[in-house]
Amino acid sequence: MESKKQPSLTEYLTELVKRYQLHYNVETNKFIAGQQVDIYAISIIEHYRHVLTKKIQIDRYQEKEIILVKGFENLVTDSEINDFSRFLINATQELVTPSFEVMSHTVNGIMVSEEGFAPEVIAKAQKFKYSKTFFLGIKGWCDLRLLLLDVKNSCVFCNAKGREVAPIYTFKKEIGGDKKTINKVIN
Repeated sequence: MESKKQPSLTEYLTELVKRYQLHYNVETNKFIAGQQVDIYAISIIEHYRHVLTKKIQIDRYQEKEIILVKGFENLVTDSEINDFSRFLINATQELVTPSFEVMSHTVNGIMVSEEGFAPEVIAKAQKFKYSKTFFLGIKGWCDLRLLLLDVKNSCVFCNAKGREVAPIYTFKKEIGGDKKTINKVIN
């Protein structure tokens, strides 16, 4: 049986860009909060209720989802997860603008590593938590999802909020002679 070669970091990031372009506005190599991210993607979904015709709206609100992806070629260490989590919190202050029109902001911080993550990094990521409400929730709220994508070992690690989207990032593996596929997600 021939084992499938894992994609390189560049190949995986390129695949993510293609996947995001279906539903998001995507930019690559963008500077946010003083740091460069490999992929920046944003999606704005507008919800509204109307009466009789679509021109007569009762109320409306938006949901914004922002994705920030940063790639690492080497094993990710404790200091890098600390820097990235601080960056995410600073980025939310730059990217999130509270208003009555936007109900929720969700920022997905994704670290993609070609060589994997140190065990303490995985533990910190799973414990990471950040949520903020604006004007008692009347002007919306913001949640942070943190995901670690290990290309070498085909694993996805995430915080509690990240479990909502972790299945999207799972790696498929072929096992046995009958090519059954399994998903591998570690929470």
